[in-house]
Amino acid sequence: MDASVVLCVDGKKQSLSAFAIPEMSLSSARTEMKKHSFSVTVSASDMLARLAAPYDAWVADSKKDDQLCAEPQDELAEAGYPALQQVLAMPNLLELVVGHYLFGELVRPLIWNGHGPIEYWFDQVTSCRSTGIVVEVAGVCFSRR
Repeated sequence: MDASVVLCVDGKKQSLSAFAIPEMSLSSARTEMKKHSFSVTVSASDMLARLAAPYDAWVADSKKDDQLCAEPQDELAEAGYPALQQVLAMPNLLELVVGHYLFGELVRPLIWNGHGPIEYWFDQVTSCRSTGIVVEVAGVCFSRR
């Protein structure tokens, strides 16, 4: 487990390798699964290092979309695409960028890799916050039990 990233499910620390992001939405499978809350906590410096390149690539693509549509397409565009370091201090943009657009980029290299059982399936992010030292992404996941 990467010591700089901590996964908790229902308030208890869990192995990152037991957490997976499904290829498709859980949709109707949720009815037969147990709902849990999760949080992923990562140091702000590690998050910045992990997401710097994906953020820059995402911003470049988004700027192209803005040009094609002749207007900003989301809050990040309206804010002028601030540097990722600045996003840490902007709660609404932090949730948009880290909690939604780039959550997979942040955790996918650390979570289930095809070996061993999956205990928890990611469903959605519900909040994202930063203290300036750590970033916490919280949400909903499901298990078979």
